[in-house]
Amino acid sequence: MNYVILLFIILHMKNIVKVGAFSAVAAHASVASAINVTQSQTTTAGDNGSGTDFILVLNNILGYLIGLLYFIAIVFALYGGFQILTAGGDEEKVKKGKTTLIQAVIGLVVIFLASSIVRWIIDLGTDTTIVS
Repeated sequence: MNYVILLFIILHMKNIVKVGAFSAVAAHASVASAINVTQSQTTTAGDNGSGTDFILVLNNILGYLIGLLYFIAIVFALYGGFQILTAGGDEEKVKKGKTTLIQAVIGLVVIFLASSIVRWIIDLGTDTTIVS
């Protein structure tokens, strides 16, 4: 039974790699759009440290750190899949690979939630609405 699954996986390895690469690119694109890494702001003459420069620097640093965390989580997910593929029928190695894969998915969810919360807090701090 395990040999049939292994043969199926080996025959479809190219598609699995394509899906993994597509998932990594899609995750990066969604993170970049959620974080808005390319955001820039110009200051006008007379702007003497209104706090927006600090927020922009913090925003950019957090964007790069969160992107790095997404990359690391996806590498761990690929490693877990590699462990499963190379288990060779050893149930202990398959279990270890599944555990790594599950932990990577949990890590992706935690990173997404943390980045959303941080983004929300930063947006609260930069609220410029004036109530009349």
